Amino acid sequence: MARILCFIIIILELIAFKKSLKWHGLKKNFIFYTQISNLITLISAILLVIFGAKEPVEVLRYLSVCMLVMTFFVTACILVPMSGKARELLFSGSGLYHHLVIPIVSTLTYEFFEKRVSVAWVWLPAAVTLAYGLIMLYFNYTKRIEGPYPFFLIRSNGVKMTVVWMACLLAAVSAMSFAVGFHGPKRSDVKFIFVHGLSGWGSYDAQYEYFPYWGTSHGDVIRYLNEKGYESYAASVDPKGSAWDRACELYAQLTGTRVDYGAAHSKKAGHERFGRDYSGNALVEDFEGSKFVLLGHSFGGVTVRLFSEILRNGAEQEITATDPAELSGFFKGGSGEGLLAVVTLAAPTNGTTAYDLYEDESFDVSKIEVPEEYIEKSKAMSNVSTPVYDGRELWDYASFDMHIDNALAINESITTFEDVYYFAYPCASTRVRDDGLLEPDPAITESLFMKGSTYMSRYTGTTAGGFYVDESWQQNDGLVNTVSAGAPIGAPSAEYTDGAAIKPGIWNVMPVTVGDHMSLQGGLTKRVNVKPVYLNLVQMLSGL
Repeated sequence: MARILCFIIIILELIAFKKSLKWHGLKKNFIFYTQISNLITLISAILLVIFGAKEPVEVLRYLSVCMLVMTFFVTACILVPMSGKARELLFSGSGLYHHLVIPIVSTLTYEFFEKRVSVAWVWLPAAVTLAYGLIMLYFNYTKRIEGPYPFFLIRSNGVKMTVVWMACLLAAVSAMSFAVGFHGPKRSDVKFIFVHGLSGWGSYDAQYEYFPYWGTSHGDVIRYLNEKGYESYAASVDPKGSAWDRACELYAQLTGTRVDYGAAHSKKAGHERFGRDYSGNALVEDFEGSKFVLLGHSFGGVTVRLFSEILRNGAEQEITATDPAELSGFFKGGSGEGLLAVVTLAAPTNGTTAYDLYEDESFDVSKIEVPEEYIEKSKAMSNVSTPVYDGRELWDYASFDMHIDNALAINESITTFEDVYYFAYPCASTRVRDDGLLEPDPAITESLFMKGSTYMSRYTGTTAGGFYVDESWQQNDGLVNTVSAGAPIGAPSAEYTDGAAIKPGIWNVMPVTVGDHMSLQGGLTKRVNVKPVYLNLVQMLSGL
């Protein structure tokens, strides 16, 4: 979204400069603070569209927005009252764009859709403004320039009045810089690491700027939490890869290293051992020395649980198969002392019948009536969830890990640590029909989930591994069975009670969220504002 809005700003700036250059000419044009601030805006918008939210670009965007706010303030509060030319300065010609429209659009874009720079840069707009003011005063004093603003007329205003003007203007731009760049005070020293689910994306992916995975319908949750003082990050792992591959990628991002899938695993899975190098581009600064919470939505829940296991206990098969000098620190284990909590959100912790029911010959989906519109719309879900096979073994995909038998096998390899807090957030979007059967509620279930949810609501059977799926598995969120999104089967657990003491080493199964599988993301057509949900969650976790 920030790129789209900055592209619009570029168009507006080009229109405005065409008008401005025609009126003032090239040489005279850039003695004005207005034109300088808009030129910086144009450059910064172009850089953001091309390179994205890189720190130097965001610093330049911050500078330009502060200068534009100053431009609007001086025009509306000083120049218009002094000249009486409101129409000429604010509502016509280049002034309409440079003094009014672009400052408003650029400020709103920065405030609501762009990454904020560190408050350490709050001095920059005042410094640039002071430098501009001193240069203009010098040119006025030496009679090289007359103006271009009344407060630079040092010879007629006198030194004392000029100093007063400059002090007031610097105070104004400093206040505006602070307001534009304000961050909520840091509320916690815990770092919150969010991991997306199947076919998801994170902050390393370009689409996150246009369409954030966390906060799909009401704006980026990660940015929101950071502004509230809770340090949060969105990882980007393989959208359709196995829990193992995704855990390896998460480690590389958090530590700023190259992805190492392991010598033993990569050979067995049939893919390259090494992946993307995150050196110099770590997701989190000083991850190994930090307290942190892992939050995983959908298959991200499986990812963060396996990640915590390898981080602390290592991977014996990799230790055995790899020269100690070449072994990734991830597989050595012995890390993760800072792990405070693990949170799963609508996660297929014990697998999902969304995959198993199609492989059970005793269950005939053709006998279940589903409206044609939902059958058509479910094709989009099939395209999203079906992996594009790239030569690796079939068991190295998320779709394999989400089968019930395979999920239960993963659970057997994952420890519930006694010093870590655990929370599971299940969802449900089904309702009881008049005949007592379950069905997805179309009011809260995305259309692409309706067909699969209908089948899940009727399924009972036995997996290939012999696990019996009874009627308790029929309630679902469209993709994951509600009961499966609770604690791992066999792990210590308890139903969460508000106000009760929370103990580590036990899975706290939270009250069922009424909503479909995407409700904790923010939804698509079933829009949900999840910002308050996550703010309450991180506040609760910080209190641990």
